[in-house]
Amino acid sequence: MTRNFMDSFPELSDFKTAAHWLALRGWSEAAGGNMSVRIDRTDHIKSKKMEMGDLLPLPLPVPKLAGKYLLFTASGSRARDTGTNPAQDIGVFRISDDGKSYQYVGGNNNPTSELPAHLAIHNALEQHRPEDKAILHTHPAKLIALCHIDELTSGPAVSDKILSLQSEARLILPEGIGYVDHQLPGSLELGLASAALVKNHHLVLWHLHGCLATGETLSSAFDKLEVFEKCAQIYWTLRHANIEPKGMTKAQIKHTLKSFGRLDRYP
Repeated sequence: MTRNFMDSFPELSDFKTAAHWLALRGWSEAAGGNMSVRIDRTDHIKSKKMEMGDLLPLPLPVPKLAGKYLLFTASGSRARDTGTNPAQDIGVFRISDDGKSYQYVGGNNNPTSELPAHLAIHNALEQHRPEDKAILHTHPAKLIALCHIDELTSGPAVSDKILSLQSEARLILPEGIGYVDHQLPGSLELGLASAALVKNHHLVLWHLHGCLATGETLSSAFDKLEVFEKCAQIYWTLRHANIEPKGMTKAQIKHTLKSFGRLDRYP
């Protein structure tokens, strides 16, 4: 498909910006990480009357995505390249009307190897939080390092310890962080475990792998990652100074959330 076709997607600008900052932050080494976005506006796709690729079976049915179009970063694509030329690294795919297969539409025809995980998560988002159309997965070192601390290898533990270290973190992430134990990268199991958590969480830490973020856009998903990573940076700064991080008390957190009308989202 021509470059002009890919340039017709306004979402490409969001991919470009997110990829640029992922590379700048060093959060997406080599071809690490991936992104995807569900598309609502499809008239400009259908008007092209394109010859689409063969239907390929999915490892799981995704009924909530039936008939929908999605944009995916390509397998092997580098954030530092996507940040300068997103059209070459993004592909458009359509989910079949029965939600059991998918087909290539245009752009890059080699989607991320974590396609099954992305689709499982998008299916859950469409059902529970349809406003979140973007998924960003990347590898911030300070977040992965947290997985090496035994007492932080659960959602409640990492949320209570790390998000208490900055006064506005829990305000932005009142639901806390989800946590998935080790799963094979790119596996359906990883996607299903994450899908169960994104019903209530915008961020999910993958054990020794990286972090998943969802948002209305890739930029808003990136915002949430920044908040979590800043708290992790504070944690490691204090640990390196031989200071035990203490953070806000639960009473202080609850007072803050109540003041901003978000206490009902605090587990």
